[in-house]
Amino acid sequence: MRDDKELRTRCGKENPFCTPEGYFEQFHEHLMTSLPEVEPTAQEPVRISLFTHIKPWLYMAAMFVSTIFVVQGLMYVQENRIADTTLVAEDIYTEEADHFMSSSLYNEYALYSYLTSNETY
Repeated sequence: MRDDKELRTRCGKENPFCTPEGYFEQFHEHLMTSLPEVEPTAQEPVRISLFTHIKPWLYMAAMFVSTIFVVQGLMYVQENRIADTTLVAEDIYTEEADHFMSSSLYNEYALYSYLTSNETY
């Protein structure tokens, strides 16, 4: 804060930056005279092939098709995984459940709750 007051007393509050008189009125003329004289040359238009026009649409279609294949593949894997787990659960029930029921005093409700629980013993 002290430095700010000191600078104001030494330099004053006036803006030291200013533009010369009539600068913006003469700016356009000065700019146009400083540019080099170049004549425009007629260029032949570039022909763009049909494939260049269609290429973004082909890329987008390929993206959607590949997305569909990936989703279908993931669904197929998930369905097989679910089918395998149900077959394993049925095999466990038929083989081990009979032995468990015959060798224990538990009823069927206890067996079902044991097989369906997520807790590890």
